Order: sequence, then structure tokens, then C-alpha cells
Amino acid sequence: MTKQFLLFIPSDNAGLYVNIITHCVQFEGVHSIYFAVNSGDIGNLSEAREKIKKIKDKFEQLSSKHPHIYRIASDIIPPLNQLDERIIKILFTNPEFSTKELNRKFHNTDKLLVDISGCNKKVSSDVISSYILKGISHICCFELDDKVYSQEWRIQGLGKDFHDIRKDIPFYEYIDFSRSGTTIESFNQMRSQGNLVKLFFSISIILGVMVFVLIQQQQNALAQYGVIFMTLATGLGLFNDIFGMRDRFK
Repeated sequence: MTKQFLLFIPSDNAGLYVNIITHCVQFEGVHSIYFAVNSGDIGNLSEAREKIKKIKDKFEQLSSKHPHIYRIASDIIPPLNQLDERIIKILFTNPEFSTKELNRKFHNTDKLLVDISGCNKKVSSDVISSYILKGISHICCFELDDKVYSQEWRIQGLGKDFHDIRKDIPFYEYIDFSRSGTTIESFNQMRSQGNLVKLFFSISIILGVMVFVLIQQQQNALAQYGVIFMTLATGLGLFNDIFGMRDRFK
């Protein structure tokens, strides 16, 4: 199944992006690529063009020695004069603002991979939480095995380029947070839990207003029943909130 690819590029590490793109073309069915840049940065378009040019240059360098590995992946990056239509501005401090635009632009987000490997933890967690809740579930991250950083690896003369880390056994993992189900289940559980708590507290507020009206009308017996039900609803809301938080911490 062919997929579209949205790559966040806050880092200057061109090698990381080459590895990600190569993997996604070879193993994830990616056929077109878009680049996410921070709309909060001054000069973000010119910086983005420069970063993408470095990625393209890195591909050219590797393709000259390993064309069978890198050439197809390199070809999905559009020419430099066509880059602007492939660059998407996203406010990294509030990525949830972009979800409506992404759903509109990509139509079928089940076929969209969003890569956050170059992002810091704050941006990554914000993207995961806001995007998954809005139906953009395939949030991915490229992680090298610890062995790649070892002295033994360097002694063998191996580097961090894709042709080095993709041997008989790949020394990396490409994580799609939707595949195991744990991330989406966690966020769905949090959302359901929050809705339930809101329902109980809403009932409490309504009952509180009713009790006030009944007291004003000197309907004391009914007001007492109202107080009992209001206390029960408030207690259930607090109970669900406390135990929901406990489950999330687990």
C-alpha cells in the first residue's frame, strides 16, 4: 500500500533523514514526501530549503557508491525549484493547530506516515498526543540500536549510514506508535475517562441548581434527595478521576 510521508526536519542532521527516507521507501511503501517546518521560526522557508538541499546532497554522495540502496529513495525528493509546495508550516509549540489542515490536505490519513525522529521530547510528545486524538495515528520514530554507538562498531569501520546499519540484522528500529496499540489505547482511555468525569460533574452542577431552586421554593424534602444525588455524582466523578490518573501513571 503506497503512503504519503510527512517528515519533521528541525534537526540539521542530514544523515538521520536520509536513513529515515531510505527505510520508508524500501519497507513502508512511501511514494511521496512532505517536509514539516516550524512556523514559529523566522526565515523558516529558507532554512528548510537549505536543510532539504543537504539531504539531497547526502543522497547524491551515497548514491554514487551505493546506487542500488539510495537511488530510488533519493528520487522521491522533488527538485529544489518545486520544494515550496512540499513544505508544510506547523507551529511546533502547538502542533494541534495543524491537525485540521493535515486532515484536509491528506484526505486519507491512514495512508500518512508522520516522522518525528528529529524532534525534541516536548515536540514529539505534543505531536503524538494531539495528532492521535485527531485521527492521525501513524506517528513514527527512527531509533538506532545501542550497538551502533559502541566502540566495537567503530573498530569495524562501520558508520551510521543506512548501508552500514542495515546488515543481515538491521541495527535500528522504526517505531510506528499505532502498531502495538498501546499508545492509541492509552489516549482513547484518557479521552473516555475525561468524558466520563465531565459527565458526572455536569450532572452535579445541574443537581446543584435544582437543589437551590427547590430550597427557594421551600421543597425541603425534594432538596434533600437532590443533595444526596449531587453528592453521589460528585463522588463518582472524583472516584473516576483519581483511579483514571492512577491507571495513566501505571
